[in-house]
Amino acid sequence: MPPNELCFKNTEYTKTCKIQSRCYVSNTVKIIKKFEPELKWFKDHPQFYHFFHMPDEPYLKLLGVWMLLLRTIPLEEGDESAWFAVNGVPIRYSIREHALISGLDCREYPSKYEKLGSFAFVDRHFNSHKEITMKAVEAKLLSMRACGDRLRMAVLYFLGTVIRGKGKYNAPFDSFVLRVVNDVEVCKTFPWGRLTFDDAIRSINHVMKHLKGKARDNVNFAGFILPLQMLVFECIPALNARFREQVDGCRSNCPRMCKWRFQSNSMKGFPLEDLYDALGKTKVCV
Repeated sequence: MPPNELCFKNTEYTKTCKIQSRCYVSNTVKIIKKFEPELKWFKDHPQFYHFFHMPDEPYLKLLGVWMLLLRTIPLEEGDESAWFAVNGVPIRYSIREHALISGLDCREYPSKYEKLGSFAFVDRHFNSHKEITMKAVEAKLLSMRACGDRLRMAVLYFLGTVIRGKGKYNAPFDSFVLRVVNDVEVCKTFPWGRLTFDDAIRSINHVMKHLKGKARDNVNFAGFILPLQMLVFECIPALNARFREQVDGCRSNCPRMCKWRFQSNSMKGFPLEDLYDALGKTKVCV
């Protein structure tokens, strides 16, 4: 059954909005690859190693996310999935889709996970938690010699720019990230898929409340946005055929984000009109 209402009226569908995300996978991976001992830790990580062989795509292409957000079905308090209606066909974004696309661990949180780790590491290197931003951590990492704290700094940089990046460039890092990085063994086993999915649902709710059914020039979207970037193409074959291509030689156990990439061209993105042209009136979703 089609939903009774969506968060936006169809008169908004032709309006564009720049989604501002600081989920910088390509740049973060390039910087970490400068440090051989730390790179080995990431390549041995049971969840993060996919980020170091997935397609290198320097630009986020988020108009597909915007097209979905325009078609968001209102969420109820406590909903654990987001739903979008494209040409009357519902598309689900649940933790299952998140896991299949990202390859991150989506099991339940450990008990009292908010208290994991401590601030001991960050307090050794920064005068104030408010000054721990993407730029500050990157500069600190690039200036460090090989030592145990350089690994923690690299993990902090990865968590703060890929896993839990803020919508604003100069925003301080999340307090949970500042704590957990003190124990890199915990960082290996923590269910980052559960955390990033919950963050994504919160960000969708934030965007809906902020826009109030009206498109604006831009909106911040905090967190790991790559699964949402890929969702619309995974679900609508016509869009996938037009804008995406398979990656040769990827591993059989890789998640979807490693197996597909955007088709190469000279553009950083593509117009919303091109998405609608490829979409047409199709009602075929998978």
